[in-house]
Amino acid sequence: MRSPISPQPAVGYLDLVRRNREYRLLWMGQIVSLLGDWFNLIASASLIATLTQSGLAISGLFVVRMIAPFLVGPFAGVIADRYNRKSILIWSDIVRGVTVLGFLFINRPEQVWLLYVLTAIQLGLSGFFFPTKNAILPDIVSDHELGTANALSSTTWSVMLALGAALGGLVAGLWGNQVAFIIDALTFLVFEAFATHAVHG
Repeated sequence: MRSPISPQPAVGYLDLVRRNREYRLLWMGQIVSLLGDWFNLIASASLIATLTQSGLAISGLFVVRMIAPFLVGPFAGVIADRYNRKSILIWSDIVRGVTVLGFLFINRPEQVWLLYVLTAIQLGLSGFFFPTKNAILPDIVSDHELGTANALSSTTWSVMLALGAALGGLVAGLWGNQVAFIIDALTFLVFEAFATHAVHG
């Protein structure tokens, strides 16, 4: 009687990153992209506080950041399944990078509404970006690597929440909000470079 084939054991974080080049590149791009996201959050909140001196206005920023991806969520998974995922990743990153550059032109209290609009566009596109990135994982990792890949991606998000917010506050405090926005815009280009080589088709 033929013995059943035992499933391969799950790999560790270091083994996955070391052995799987495609995932390694995508993961490195994720680190850079998340770093920029937290730079943007700190700089946006600081800019609103400077222009309005209003806690309510700052609260509005967080509301917009939560609602925008929520509204596009029902469509994001469908689009990721029907269209080329690599194209979605790259184009959403390009548009997000251009959108972030728009923050550089906000310097008066009466322009705060534009900051909300740009934030909605940026986070709305993020609502497409992250489901697409997650949907790509089964294409670049094997079945026994998938659990580790998902866990590492989630852990990376948590780590970058603390590290990115701290660095974003440091940069904004030392060199100003505009420098933080510029760094954020550059992170989208860096991720695009990683994604271009990590994802095929």
